[in-house]
Amino acid sequence: MSQATEKLWTIGALLQWTSDFFTRNNIDEPRLSAEMLLSHALGCNRMALYTRYEHVPTTEQTTAFRELVKRRRENTPVAYLIGRTSFFSFDLAVSPAVLIPRPDTETLVEQVIRIVRQIPGWETPNILDVGTGSGCIAIALAKSLPGAQLVACDVSPDALTIALANAQSLGVADRIRFLQGDLFAPLAQPPTPGAFHVIAANPPYIATGQLRELMPQVRDHEPTLALDGGPDGLDFYRRIGGEASDFLIAGGLLIVETAFNQTEQVRQLFQANTQLGDLRIVTDAAGHPRCVLARKIGG
Repeated sequence: MSQATEKLWTIGALLQWTSDFFTRNNIDEPRLSAEMLLSHALGCNRMALYTRYEHVPTTEQTTAFRELVKRRRENTPVAYLIGRTSFFSFDLAVSPAVLIPRPDTETLVEQVIRIVRQIPGWETPNILDVGTGSGCIAIALAKSLPGAQLVACDVSPDALTIALANAQSLGVADRIRFLQGDLFAPLAQPPTPGAFHVIAANPPYIATGQLRELMPQVRDHEPTLALDGGPDGLDFYRRIGGEASDFLIAGGLLIVETAFNQTEQVRQLFQANTQLGDLRIVTDAAGHPRCVLARKIGG
């Protein structure tokens, strides 16, 4: 996109050049990245790019787009560049303070919705989201289960700021209470023992020594706090498996997301808690093991 060229930089030309540039530089989803960045710079949706294919953006718009392209070339995730991402068909704000929600996590949300809807008496469940980050799990559950009341915890106050803003923009902030603290620490003195029908979590699960092997756009830009699961990646599962039953009603559901190669280890960790039973592994849409489920014995 040299300013010295005589080429007319229409929307179509910008898209093609950027897509080719990203392809040469091994950037994931080059065409989609180009579309998302250009539509953001122009303040329009992606479809509008193709209805205005021959339109020439202003100098200011082109300059803003060039800066976005430069930062994407440096592996900054598109979601951080535009400040938004999609999860469970909802539009969520994100920043480098939170992990970017992945489609894999929708498996966890779908399982909770399915199970809650099947159980008589769970029309108004109390649900705890541990390590809420952007709020994606809590918000998707609140939108899908109108009778639910939720508590969402995170150790990061910056993450909670993002999560609260998302809940407000999607109209569910009145049903989600956000608490700051590490795992169950904000609930050290719950109103009553066994307060929750469901506890859901997508904790950090990358082994510390493997962080450097992650893709640059993850390793160098997403919060280490949301990635580092300790020496073997299982630190948070040990704590969750050991403590969650104290906060579940009898028959209550514990569900966690894991890496596809951790599910059996996590299942065994949960099995060590004699208050947890009915342990199951759930696969995602691609058929990979993705979640571990357990029920508190007694229901």
